[in-house]
Amino acid sequence: MKAICRVLLLGVCILGKVVAQQDSLMMERIYTASFENGKAYENLRYLTKNIGHRIAGSAKAEKAVLWSKALMEGLAFDRVYLQEVEMPFWDRGEKEEAYIVSTKEPLNILSLGGSVATPPGGLEAEIIEVELLSELRAQGNKVRGKIVFVNKPWDESMVETGIAYGLNSSQRSRGPVEAAKLGAVAYLFRSLSSSPDDDYPHTGGTRYVNDIDSIPALAISPVGANKLSEALKKDSATRIHIVNHSAWKGNVTTHNVIAEWRGTDKPDEIITIGGHIDSWDVGEGAHDNGTGTMGTLDAIRTLMKLDYRPRHTIRLVFYMNEENGVHGALQYGETAKANAERIIAAIESDAGGFAPRGFDIKSSAERVNWIQQHWKPLFEQKFWVSRFLQGSPGVDSGVWGRHFPNTIMFNFRPDPHRYFDIHHTAKDVFEAVDRRELQSGVAAIASLLYLVDQQIDQLP
Repeated sequence: MKAICRVLLLGVCILGKVVAQQDSLMMERIYTASFENGKAYENLRYLTKNIGHRIAGSAKAEKAVLWSKALMEGLAFDRVYLQEVEMPFWDRGEKEEAYIVSTKEPLNILSLGGSVATPPGGLEAEIIEVELLSELRAQGNKVRGKIVFVNKPWDESMVETGIAYGLNSSQRSRGPVEAAKLGAVAYLFRSLSSSPDDDYPHTGGTRYVNDIDSIPALAISPVGANKLSEALKKDSATRIHIVNHSAWKGNVTTHNVIAEWRGTDKPDEIITIGGHIDSWDVGEGAHDNGTGTMGTLDAIRTLMKLDYRPRHTIRLVFYMNEENGVHGALQYGETAKANAERIIAAIESDAGGFAPRGFDIKSSAERVNWIQQHWKPLFEQKFWVSRFLQGSPGVDSGVWGRHFPNTIMFNFRPDPHRYFDIHHTAKDVFEAVDRRELQSGVAAIASLLYLVDQQIDQLP
């Protein structure tokens, strides 16, 4: 009996090695095809240079929807369609202005997404500077009639820049409301930039609350924040003048773009993959998130060109309005829930197009350990991709995933060091993307998609 068990165990080990060798060979083919014949970089060039930035609800965003739908229709998908998304449209308006009143020294600012406008001609007021919103409450009546200036520098000690971003991003979103509660007339936020020498303001979403006055909310560049802070040290009564014209312009109908590649064995089980097609209205939306959409599309195209046939249905989704309300992800999740769909896995790409480092995984520790044991070696040994850890599923997947708590979710993680230097700024242009890095990410995503499709049933 023991001899039979040893033979069976040996057979399982040999079979496992054969499968691993087959997977490794397939991944080599994927990487070669992506490097030699990948289309993500050229598609990104068209998206950024011919269409440009794509704030949700704008004419450019809808142009990107129709163009990307045509791209999908040119491939071997079984179905390509648009999913309607209703959402409010926010427009920045004319360029913002700001300067220190006493010296007329200009300051580089951007309205935060969702901000209301200043009065016609702008507003002028003294500044009250704090590092943390929690310090505001202690200021009491001193805040009334002033511009609240939250000046918390980026924590440069952190290797994981996403954590540094997350530690302060809540002050961007909650700040205007907290300042307005105490009678402030405007809110000025030090941009979330990983570079202290950055003179570009970084925009991003903020929000208001019913029954609390909405005040203008703007981001100031790190260099501008340092200038203003120094001016306040010399004169605590320093005043600045700011002008912005942003406003909500009513509801619009826009779209998610969806394509489906029907599975051969389990077509009713769906693997969702994609990222958001919208961007902020500065720069060209290259890393955020042109690389994510063009990269996931090209990952599927690469598998198609290698004559791969998926076991499960693969559904590519370009979500609309991740930046300013996640309405596309909300609509996708509600529709999928209403249809009682079986979404077994998801892959999201929304962290830029730098060199791939791995994937965060939203699943049980047992499943993550299995992936580390079986899949990580395939990536790590030849392709320099080694991060497979429990973590966030990504913004869009996280939103619709609330309806699907058992779905395993992967969040593509490129090298993080340079992303927050250009994130949400005018610097996010096509020229900031390296072709080889982008196509290496395409290959990593395509390889993961292949492994998920082939082996998800083996996960514990």
